[in-house]
Amino acid sequence: MHPHSSTTAEPKAERPQSPATPVATLDGIQRNEGVSRNFVLLTLYQVVLRCGWIFKTESIIIPAVLDLIAGSGWIRGFLPILGRIGQSCPPLLYADRLRQLPLKKWSLAGTSLAMSVAFAGLAAMFIPGVESSIGQSAMVVGFLGFYFLFFCATGLNQLGFGTTQGKLIPPHLRGRLMLASNVIGAVIAISLAAWLLPKWLQGNSIQVNWIFGFAAFSFIGSAISVMGLKERRDQVERKAFSPKQLIQESINVVKDDHRFRYVCLIAATFGFSLMLFPHYQALARERLDVDLSRMIFWVIVQNAGTAIFSLLGGPLADWKGNRLVLRTMMFGVMILPLGSIALVHSGSVGIYLFDWLFLFVGVTPITFRAFTNYTLELVPEPMHPRYLATQSLCIAVPMVISPFVGLLIDITSFELVFSGIALILFGGWTMTWFLDEPRHEVGHHVMYGEMDVDPEDEV
Repeated sequence: MHPHSSTTAEPKAERPQSPATPVATLDGIQRNEGVSRNFVLLTLYQVVLRCGWIFKTESIIIPAVLDLIAGSGWIRGFLPILGRIGQSCPPLLYADRLRQLPLKKWSLAGTSLAMSVAFAGLAAMFIPGVESSIGQSAMVVGFLGFYFLFFCATGLNQLGFGTTQGKLIPPHLRGRLMLASNVIGAVIAISLAAWLLPKWLQGNSIQVNWIFGFAAFSFIGSAISVMGLKERRDQVERKAFSPKQLIQESINVVKDDHRFRYVCLIAATFGFSLMLFPHYQALARERLDVDLSRMIFWVIVQNAGTAIFSLLGGPLADWKGNRLVLRTMMFGVMILPLGSIALVHSGSVGIYLFDWLFLFVGVTPITFRAFTNYTLELVPEPMHPRYLATQSLCIAVPMVISPFVGLLIDITSFELVFSGIALILFGGWTMTWFLDEPRHEVGHHVMYGEMDVDPEDEV
């Protein structure tokens, strides 16, 4: 062989391949920039949303306002069932439509605007002059109606956020997203509450129209913040589904996936804890004789609790996985009803310590997120909407007896009902010890949530 033939042949073969390296590098840079941009925007979205959420806290402000116009435990008991039905049934029917939606961010923006409309309606009911002309019965029905509409929009919104997060944020960054949004959001929301609530809540007088109006304004801001998300278009075959078929598919998901079935059982026990949320403020006001202005501190403490537990849950999720986060947060949820009963029987000490009990109410948003993130890692991205909707429905199932729980408190005692639900929560917490950790499995689909944007497909 001629000595020059080999030397000239090799460079010719290599030249066409040389541009491949910078193209791949550029691809990776664009991918990372897309993930970073989406991380920032989804953090901003949750921060702005939390600024509105603190002014409608359903464990404190909402039930207290309802007590002002109704004042019965069984009516207060409708709040959890309306909230959870709204967050569960509409998502169940919407899951496949969301899966077929090319760009998920528009669902997130639209449902945020719907949340704003519902709270604007609530605020309008309490404008001076309007409230007195409506009458008590119509106020109660209207209040519960707008509350239900809000949580229908919230359920669709949470499904949209979980699906969008699963599509745009890799699994190893989801804990950091939870940490960043909850900590930053809590600091800003608490500052706003500390500044504005004393203006609108003094003694036993409350300007509901301003409080709910501010919440509506914040939800508009959150809708605007997600419009800049960098998202690829999904190409999904469109199918027609009937409600009966959708429900059957959710039943099949629980029946066929034994790991998810266990998650659903734990989620159902968690649902029992949510029935008690409207009653904590009633317990304090009835047994400790505190006025409405005390709610300002409770709202602040509860949101501080969310930030504090995010500092634990976020890094723990990225380091060890969401199973441990779920187990830890379920323990916090379990001790809440027992702690509240113990404190109202602790004399003058209980009056001061009860305020700090609302730190543990702040565990609830982290628990919801832990359920979502754990489920996102169980299955590939196309299955996320169906699984998340089914999980939400399982949390809602116990809520059908929520009015009965409120009535039971009226005719028996807080102590009996709270202790019974604490026992159920203990069973749920025990079951978390038998969950698998999907992140530790061989072949775990850690790349399913990774960013993949084609600039030609982006809108």
